Amino acid sequence: MRKILATLTAVFLAGSLSAQTYTVFIHGKSDKNHNGVGTTDVNGYWGSSVNSVSGTRIFIGYDGTSDPRSYGSSRAQTNIATGLTNYCKGSNSCKIVCHSAGCYAIEYWLSNLGSTASAKGFNLTKVTALAAASGGSELANALNGITFGFGGNAMDKSLIVTTARGAFNHNNTAGVAVNHVPGYKGMFGASAILPGEDDYAVAYHSSCAYNRAGGLNKCQASLTQYEGLWPFGSNKTYNQYSGHYRAPSVSSTGLYLDHGQIKTEGWR
Repeated sequence: MRKILATLTAVFLAGSLSAQTYTVFIHGKSDKNHNGVGTTDVNGYWGSSVNSVSGTRIFIGYDGTSDPRSYGSSRAQTNIATGLTNYCKGSNSCKIVCHSAGCYAIEYWLSNLGSTASAKGFNLTKVTALAAASGGSELANALNGITFGFGGNAMDKSLIVTTARGAFNHNNTAGVAVNHVPGYKGMFGASAILPGEDDYAVAYHSSCAYNRAGGLNKCQASLTQYEGLWPFGSNKTYNQYSGHYRAPSVSSTGLYLDHGQIKTEGWR
């Protein structure tokens, strides 16, 4: 009996020791190919910003000029499936940190998973979405308009607001909470194009996962504001998509950080 207990204890301890908790980083738009799945930040998209997160870090990279919804060699959807299957199943668990179009990529993957992540065997604790571009960017709209649809790469075209918002069911997060971290440190020029508060690349309607585009200055579950010239305007209500929340450690006004600086907030 003692031998049996000793054996069971050894098996239990071995299983406990082999279980891993990973932080998985998924990058956004870039002019570089960060292709790879593993412990290396290929071509250094994240730099020292990952130091805010302790423990083992996994990087899912792809061609930063490609459509984040695409599959194949050096493509986001294929590498996300490979990375999460390799590191986030069995006794392992993962927290995902995405930035900008990387959030577009993981939200698209979750929405098309076909069931909840846990039912599919994935142990995903949450997604920390840093300056999420899942709702698109008016800068992509402007580029497309100025060039009459001929300018920009596949990534740029995927970020056109109507394209991004119509790309998938944003209310389906496969049972995984997506916690948003928006920034409002804008930049002259870009901020004239982006409505409401922005981080010079995406506006709050995207980085806070609101269900419609608009000029917003708060990040919260629901917001109603008067729009249009008085007395001809009206109240318009914006709600966050289901499964999307402001990160608990962030106030409704967001963080005074720009699109690049916010990459240091993966610890939230």
